[in-house]
Amino acid sequence: MANTFKKLVVMLIVAITITGCGSGQTAATRNIKQVTDGVEGQSNEIKLRNVLIVKTANQQGVLVATLVNTSDESDSITGISIGGAMTTYAAKSSELIKNKPIIFVGDSANADAFIAGLSKNAGERIGVTFTFAKAAPLTLDALIVNGDGIYQDLVRSAPDIVAPATPAP
Repeated sequence: MANTFKKLVVMLIVAITITGCGSGQTAATRNIKQVTDGVEGQSNEIKLRNVLIVKTANQQGVLVATLVNTSDESDSITGISIGGAMTTYAAKSSELIKNKPIIFVGDSANADAFIAGLSKNAGERIGVTFTFAKAAPLTLDALIVNGDGIYQDLVRSAPDIVAPATPAP
């Protein structure tokens, strides 16, 4: 009887030890922030989400991103560069008003930015710098993806803009 009791106690201790391994609020899987290919960043109250570059068949680097201002004070985009080269940029408005996002690519796209002659390959990363009228400039290390699969038929707000002939890095 004592032997059976000891076995039950040992099994109970082992069961509690094994099931008590959770790390609660600091679990690595709980703290994952990047859930897409795109990277995220923030400058003051301007949040940048899902920033990545799509390399098209004609060697353009098309910016995919969403910018949202959560401040009551408006701001505006003054420039975007990819790999140090200024983008060809067009938007219905560059003004970032509270909770009125600027979206590059997609059914809700209201802005377009790209560079011609992207020499880097898919899978590599490239710096994308956003400059604002009031917020501090922000550079993100964005992933370059091929223009196939879900990125094959990009819905852009201004697809007919002609790119300058200068190649980008």
